Amino acid sequence: MKRFIPTILLVVLCIGGFWYASTKDFFQEKKDEPKSLLTLKQEEVQAISLSTEGGLTLLNRTTNGWDMQKPQAAPINANQVDAWLDAIGLVTSTKLVDEQATNLVEYGLDKPVGTYEVTMKDGSKKGLLVGTALPIQGFSYVQVAGAPAVYQVSDQPLTSLKKAPVDFAQTSPIQLENDKVQSVKLTWKGQSWTLAKSDKDKVAADASWKLGDKELKGADASPLLDQLIFLHSAELPQAAAAKPTTGGELKLEIALTVDGKDVTDVYEGKSSGDQIWLAKQGGQWAYALTAEDIQKLADAYAGKPAQPAS
Repeated sequence: MKRFIPTILLVVLCIGGFWYASTKDFFQEKKDEPKSLLTLKQEEVQAISLSTEGGLTLLNRTTNGWDMQKPQAAPINANQVDAWLDAIGLVTSTKLVDEQATNLVEYGLDKPVGTYEVTMKDGSKKGLLVGTALPIQGFSYVQVAGAPAVYQVSDQPLTSLKKAPVDFAQTSPIQLENDKVQSVKLTWKGQSWTLAKSDKDKVAADASWKLGDKELKGADASPLLDQLIFLHSAELPQAAAAKPTTGGELKLEIALTVDGKDVTDVYEGKSSGDQIWLAKQGGQWAYALTAEDIQKLADAYAGKPAQPAS
């Protein structure tokens, strides 16, 4: 029995050593902890700059919200700006690739495919530079502006940063609250249809409505109002002065009750190729809509059943 004692001790020592090494991750490749690359307070951001293969987008904060400076002036959807600022703050690295990168060409960071920068109210700047893709699918090289380190970053959060100018724009020409609407008169290519509320003081969903001579419940009228709100342009709005719409084929007269007063908003649209440029009378912007979308709207107000998507 004594001659087996050294062997037993050796086995026990090996097991103990293996257990200790396992607890210390000696047999595993150590992974870097996820690291947030930028920290910023949204309310302190004064300007945003995005430079991609699609061009340069510049946004500047004003006392009234945000203005687009490049590629052109356009109305801004502040919610989209806030979402982008949220996204850049959520970019994290999964691995430190090179702590002191000297050869940026190796990572495609000599000519980044994307440069995303914010200017703070104190004049300081923070940003991310996106280089080429890693050999590992779904990851790219990223550098914090002004710092030498290069990180491995998942493409998923980077996709949220890569926006076109139109992604920041207000692209809906008609913005209204259904409950304030009293009537809508739609004129398209010489034909007119009117949707009118019968119960002026009720909210849209509870009121009775008439579409021409046909009685409608609120549940049936609300989708017709929603279709006006859902109209949107796939491109940047243009200055209304550059896209005259008076006397065109489309006219929308929307009667509203606002703060106890009756007002009417009038929108006019004019064809240009397969587009309809729509602008509010007295408004600053004209919006490019498709003739197909306007025809669908007209068909809905004419009481025609929706056509199945081709």
